[in-house]
Amino acid sequence: MRWFANFIRRHPMGLGVVLVLAAAGAFAARAAVLGTGPAGVSNSQVNSLVPDAPRLTASGDERVYRIDASRSSVAYEVTEQLIGKDNTAKGTTKGVAGDLALNTEDASKSRVGEIVVNVEQLTSDQELRDRRIRVEFLESSRHPLARFTTTAVDGLPSSITDGTAYPVTLRGDLTVKTTTKPASLTGTATRSNDEIVLRAESIVSLRDFGVGPISLAGMVQTKDTAKLLFDITAVHESKPVPSGVAKPEQLATSSGGPAPSFGNVVRPILETSCASCHNKGGVGSHVWNLETAADATAVKGGLALVTQSGYMPPWPASEKGLKLKHDRSLSAEQIKAITDWSNAGSPLDVDATTPIKAPAKALGPQVRPDREVTMSEAYQGSTSLTNDYRCFIFDPKITEPTSMTGFDFRPDQVANVHHAVGTLVPLASVPQAKQSDADAPGAGWPCFVGTRGSIAADGGRGGGQFTAWAPGQNPTFFPDGTGLRLDPGDVLVFQIHYHFHHDAPLDRSSVILQLDDRDDLAPVLVDTYLGPAEIPCATWESGPLCDRDAMLDDLASDYGPSVRMIANGLMQVCGAKLEDFAAMTDGKASSFCEMPIAQDANLINMFVHEHELGTKIRLTLNPGTPEERILIDVPHWDFGWQLIYEPAEPFQVKQGDTIRVDCAWDRALSRASESRYITWSEGTEDEMCYTYLTTSPIRP
Repeated sequence: MRWFANFIRRHPMGLGVVLVLAAAGAFAARAAVLGTGPAGVSNSQVNSLVPDAPRLTASGDERVYRIDASRSSVAYEVTEQLIGKDNTAKGTTKGVAGDLALNTEDASKSRVGEIVVNVEQLTSDQELRDRRIRVEFLESSRHPLARFTTTAVDGLPSSITDGTAYPVTLRGDLTVKTTTKPASLTGTATRSNDEIVLRAESIVSLRDFGVGPISLAGMVQTKDTAKLLFDITAVHESKPVPSGVAKPEQLATSSGGPAPSFGNVVRPILETSCASCHNKGGVGSHVWNLETAADATAVKGGLALVTQSGYMPPWPASEKGLKLKHDRSLSAEQIKAITDWSNAGSPLDVDATTPIKAPAKALGPQVRPDREVTMSEAYQGSTSLTNDYRCFIFDPKITEPTSMTGFDFRPDQVANVHHAVGTLVPLASVPQAKQSDADAPGAGWPCFVGTRGSIAADGGRGGGQFTAWAPGQNPTFFPDGTGLRLDPGDVLVFQIHYHFHHDAPLDRSSVILQLDDRDDLAPVLVDTYLGPAEIPCATWESGPLCDRDAMLDDLASDYGPSVRMIANGLMQVCGAKLEDFAAMTDGKASSFCEMPIAQDANLINMFVHEHELGTKIRLTLNPGTPEERILIDVPHWDFGWQLIYEPAEPFQVKQGDTIRVDCAWDRALSRASESRYITWSEGTEDEMCYTYLTTSPIRP
């Protein structure tokens, strides 16, 4: 491993060559304010039908009672931190059906049929919360029904009296989405007026069913456990029960106060700060389509919540770092205007059909389309591989030396493309890339970080990785007088991470290139600065994969033997030891690494990256010295918002300067069902501490 350490110390970009397509892991931009997945689902689009449930047939001394949905409900309660304050979130659905068979001679022999619950109808006090839960966590557009199948009824005596509440426990299996786990409902059952009332509750783990814990950095974080509350009224089967129920009403969150004008105050904010992503065709349009004033009122208090928390518009960087271009954050006055409008009931002083369109300036400068390069063949993925990492050759067909001075990656299927890592592949390595493409069926080939499917890239002249794109990013421009050199025969390879959760449409993404054939442009270089990612199991966790060696063996079976080399190599390069992390068993972990700057250079942009357990990340220049300067600080890391940051003013780094990268993680954010040691690796459930600086050498 000594060669690895020496190589990295001599060449800060070296690991970027070893991890040819680094940054991987997944930049799974959960795609905007209201969740990911197919078109956002609002209350008006949720059906109000009562689900069908298997019918029970009375036998012997039984009387069958059928759940009356108009007088019943199922609810959840989850403890959350909402904008830093403790809160209990409660959502309710009346879409519930099922049968109970009461044995009139021996009540202890009574039966409970399958209880079916429409979770798509769950409604709380926040439309934003409801959409997110439906689309991303419960995935109720695909799995609208949860089921509780009773296997035993405990607690009822043989003889019961009308009007008396008897303790009862229903033991059985709960199915949410495609996961079934044992569960129990504990409460009381009462018969009166030939009706049965069942009030019971159960405590379940969100992680067990793959629906949490929920975390949106800086805005909301839930506990892992949820309380399910069943309030059931069942009537004799001879009596009619409704096939539909009243549409769930959003609970009021606030009231009072005069409202600012929507047309004169709120609408301009939405047009300049929201519409560019949420107008039709924008990266967030598939989750919230903002076309008219009516679309703004549809989310009511959600707009106030996401703007107050700073979650929207997405701008994770704090003010501790360099002043940056394209700052999307709202002013205090703008946030107050949206909050006051929401608190007053979101009134409109314009027609509901009034359009909300992004002005040209909100879209920012666009890349000059000197060349559009498209995947040579559309890629057909599959929902059987939810997270699909695929490499594709984008051939710009360069015949004369030129330079790329700007580019814009444009995904075809915005709902499925979660990130793209761009690599410049020189002519000498193109045959290897083409062979990988030819060997794999369909378009492109499976590829991972520095492992199977990787391709060689020449970092010596500015090759190798040159971008890491995620939804919401602006086009990239290099400063005047600089460019990324392209020689005849060079190609671009993009590793695209597809997330095929709901569907797998054909994708044929493209990249727009802005070119300059001048031969005196200063080169553009990308240097990676990485830290270890070592997160041992917490004291309350156990299992065979809590052993680091066993976990690395397991990862190597998926990603190849270099997994161990990368994890151990980063430890050696950064001077870290396993004992440094051994005591981090409270669920929280952190690491840092310091590396030298290779040459005097102008800073062009910066990128930082962790996975879903990340909580914060920072890049510091010359730490612990009088010249210390924080370059970029993200105090509330959000896996869904990973932007390229450009200094607003010229900034230089010098040869011999030190760059320190700090990363932190929290295991409480994990949705994994199995306890395991977590280290640096490719999968979303693994972790990274990854950053890069794009620079151009300072010329005399």
